[in-house]
Amino acid sequence: MTERPIQKRSSRTAAYTCVSRAALSREGDPRLHCPDDMSQVFLPLAARLLVGIRPLRKLFLARLAPPGIPEYVLARTRIMDDAFTSALDEDFPQVVLLGAGFDTRALRFAGRNHGTQVFELDIATTQEAKLGVYRSKHVVLPDSLVFVPIDFDRQDIGETLRAAGYRDGEKTLFLWEGVTMYLMGDAVHGTLDFVGGSAAKGSILLFDYVIASVLRGESDLLGDANALKTVAKAGEAWTFGIEEGKVGQLLSDHGFELRSHYTAADLERMYFTADDGAILHRVNGSHCIVTAAVRQGK
Repeated sequence: MTERPIQKRSSRTAAYTCVSRAALSREGDPRLHCPDDMSQVFLPLAARLLVGIRPLRKLFLARLAPPGIPEYVLARTRIMDDAFTSALDEDFPQVVLLGAGFDTRALRFAGRNHGTQVFELDIATTQEAKLGVYRSKHVVLPDSLVFVPIDFDRQDIGETLRAAGYRDGEKTLFLWEGVTMYLMGDAVHGTLDFVGGSAAKGSILLFDYVIASVLRGESDLLGDANALKTVAKAGEAWTFGIEEGKVGQLLSDHGFELRSHYTAADLERMYFTADDGAILHRVNGSHCIVTAAVRQGK
């Protein structure tokens, strides 16, 4: 298998996501405010000063990301934050972050964690960069947090995660945020097989995906071509997508029941709609967000 850029350096697209969260955490408008204020720990001082000034922040985000991507990242963050805190409040024994990037949920919500083990999985280069920042900023990590380096395209997720302390047959939340589109198909199917076959019935999988027609250049969704070019330019081109209307069958084939499915239009209605029904901010149309439950479990 050809070596990829992220095997030599930390993920640039994960960094873009982190910067978007950090910038929007400085927003005063509640519709655009990102709850991930801790993401600012990853920004150098100059960037923190820049995103603190609203006109510069808007210009910065417009140059950083394709149309509707910051809004998409914000909506996705809110949905996954809600799932994470619900799992803690319901005393799920385990939460697994599949491709955590610069996620800060284990730290932001540590006060609500009463015994849930949190596993962060990611490729070693990105994980090492993240831990390096935590060490340099003297960030105290909770005892409940376990870091697990993995290359999803090359390593067996079950073997890797179990070696880190993951327990089969327990109710678990899996967050797979901004990852599926960067994997090969075998890795996606293998991960679905592992989750559906190892976790307890009722365990939750929350993930997002790119619509397959975007990869083929056959769609006309907001910002789709820009997004495709941006990730390719970063050396992390999208490699996996799901055809429209097919995600339910894909999940069923792997032992899941589809619970929710959000398109860009759904996210606009949920988060960016005025009282009179007007859409205030558009969301990039390339992605959808899915919640599924393990149907039978182990």
